[in-house]
Amino acid sequence: MKTAILAFILALAAQLTSRAQAPDISDAPKAIQTLSASIQGKSSAEVRTAIIERLGPAQRDIGSGLRIEQWDTSDGVLTFNPSSGPIFSDPKAKKVFRLLRTANPVRACLLQSYEMTTLPSNGTRVWLGNVEFTEDTTYRFTDSGQHPNQRGAQTENFFLLHPTGKVEARYIPPITPDTLLESLAEGTTVAHLTFTSADAKHQATFSITSSERSRRLDFSADKPLSFLMDTSWRSFWK
Repeated sequence: MKTAILAFILALAAQLTSRAQAPDISDAPKAIQTLSASIQGKSSAEVRTAIIERLGPAQRDIGSGLRIEQWDTSDGVLTFNPSSGPIFSDPKAKKVFRLLRTANPVRACLLQSYEMTTLPSNGTRVWLGNVEFTEDTTYRFTDSGQHPNQRGAQTENFFLLHPTGKVEARYIPPITPDTLLESLAEGTTVAHLTFTSADAKHQATFSITSSERSRRLDFSADKPLSFLMDTSWRSFWK
């Protein structure tokens, strides 16, 4: 039952059109709009309490290791994730609404720590390390030191070959450093990052795309990569 419900939520979330922005809360059922207005600026615990006060105890917990509760209403399903906040799924309108208003400027989210993993194999991704940035626009790759038997496909991985150097960000017009990620269509390329190795002899450019559905930034390139690298937006509760 839990698996089927979670699959339904994920499938519905995928229908936040690939070319459209996320649905505005003003299009949600009135009761959900009222709940949304009442929880702005509140902590995770306060938001959960507010939901229970209006809807009573949750009908189910679909989490695994993390409590993710759901409430059934006449208009759809409310899901509360203590990490990423509450969402409401409206099956009639085929829309998923985020109840908390957030503000994530591109610049604030772009140069932070990105986690690198192998490509999925049987649904499993192996952690390779993290790329981090400093205020002076340098980068450093820190190897996880794990899974040496999973490195065969990484012989041309720029970051394993050149773990330190400089990075330059170029925003894609009309996007600016202050553009809110919340305002962008799903899958928008927000910037190109050009990395130059510490010895200045090697260079690589990657594109950064934004996903409102997952609230993450993802690395991509003109040719297929041997790894996945992404990071989350910074603000989920403001």
